[in-house]
Amino acid sequence: MEEPLVSVVIPAFNRAHTLRRAIESVRMQDVSSWELLVVDDGSTDGSVDIPESFGDERIRLIRHAVNRGAAAARNTGVAAARGCYIAFLDSDDEWLPGKLRAQIDALESGPDAPQALCTGFLLHREETGRRTKRWPKPEGTWFETLLDGCYVSPGSTLMVRRDCFAAVGPLDETLPRLEDWDWLLRCMERFAFDCLPVLGAVVHVGRPARSAPVAVAIDRLDAQHADRVLRVAGPEGLRRFRASLAIEQAVAAVHEDAHAMALSHIGRAFSWSPTRTARFLARCAVRAF
Repeated sequence: MEEPLVSVVIPAFNRAHTLRRAIESVRMQDVSSWELLVVDDGSTDGSVDIPESFGDERIRLIRHAVNRGAAAARNTGVAAARGCYIAFLDSDDEWLPGKLRAQIDALESGPDAPQALCTGFLLHREETGRRTKRWPKPEGTWFETLLDGCYVSPGSTLMVRRDCFAAVGPLDETLPRLEDWDWLLRCMERFAFDCLPVLGAVVHVGRPARSAPVAVAIDRLDAQHADRVLRVAGPEGLRRFRASLAIEQAVAAVHEDAHAMALSHIGRAFSWSPTRTARFLARCAVRAF
């Protein structure tokens, strides 16, 4: 079989109610040279029956006997990929028409083309039904911008040259959350990144992250990236990054109605970087109205 241009990786765990939509959005792209690797991460709800129901030989199902987490599922898909490019799609999200073509054209645009690329996206909050367009743009370098958080939604918009994974390494399977942020920071230190000003995906936001796994991820991110951030972005960049880590914990606490704890995290964020924290609070005020 001829090697595909793009390997699409969908990690799935008990997503029988959304997986068909995700797969169909890949099949509707105006690029035919792709393979779809659906990595079932120990589902018990019938998700494993969905990929083969399409009768499309480009779709392959890979199964984990037990649930190992999103990072492990994506790593399994990447390891099995045969394409020149790897693209991620979460099993509860969907791509918009033209997404693959726009990214391929950009990645193959010449010697100055990026090696990793995201797109804009529609953010759909399932609790309220509200949809907002997100057009991520850099403030300074992209590495500096990503110190504020992983706002480019790489789980459903990222496309990257496969050889980048060989150089950067796999996603960190010890991270219960924020593994995509961790990988992008490692990638951006070595490879050119950009975000296309096109809407490439619908990102459906449902249940928020719990505080406990966020806390574990935050501690590990700080330990893993402090030296890298200091080297690339200097002391101010490190303060900005640590403020963002505290803000992640504050957001998780708010969703659990632990408001005193959230205020404590915001206070810690402010002590690291008043500017970064003020920007976050300003955005919260705008969204509230």
